Amino acid sequence: MALSDANVGFTLTPQGRTRLIRLLDTFAEQLPQASAFLTDLAGRIVEIARKPMGVKLEEISALAAGCYASTEKLAGSFREKHFALAFEHEDERQVLVWPVGERALLVVLLKGARAMEQLEEKMEGPLGADLASVVAEAREPLQAVPPPRVEVAEVPSEVLQAERVLNALVMERQAAKPAAFTPEVSARLLRSREDVARAIGGRNWQMAVDLCRTTQAWLSTAIPA
Repeated sequence: MALSDANVGFTLTPQGRTRLIRLLDTFAEQLPQASAFLTDLAGRIVEIARKPMGVKLEEISALAAGCYASTEKLAGSFREKHFALAFEHEDERQVLVWPVGERALLVVLLKGARAMEQLEEKMEGPLGADLASVVAEAREPLQAVPPPRVEVAEVPSEVLQAERVLNALVMERQAAKPAAFTPEVSARLLRSREDVARAIGGRNWQMAVDLCRTTQAWLSTAIPA
């Protein structure tokens, strides 16, 4: 695994990694044609179970992290802590991105609508709790100096609207042109999200609005409709 940094990385103990491998193998074994892997919030792969042939997992992990980062604030606007993300492909192929323990993402590639339901049941049951426990015991904090927490109700409507517009644009472009969301684009969106979060944490409302609008203009140019 890549070395952790001040913002997102974490390190598992040997015992924790053994538990993680066992849990990922269980997910893959109990779901049809499934593979699973865990990443940190920057999209860096921690561990893999059943790597699929012909799939670039590094690109998928970066895209998954970027998609998750772009929707996390949207979840807050709906008074939700997190959103799990589901993507459907041809031949009933599914990709599900599920937040784990505040600092990781479980990404599962599987087949069939029923498999998606089974995965959701597992993540809401003992398997999901065990996985969250492994991540919770990992070393290194999520952020060395986390920004002050700000309740959604405190954030001005102009800031929330700027976030909604940006998130809506990201999701619209992702749906229309998923291949355009390269690791570089996803990394840029992740940095933007972190900058906006810091501005909101510091109650610098105008900076948050300006960052959202700047990112919106950049994305409209980088990935035109």
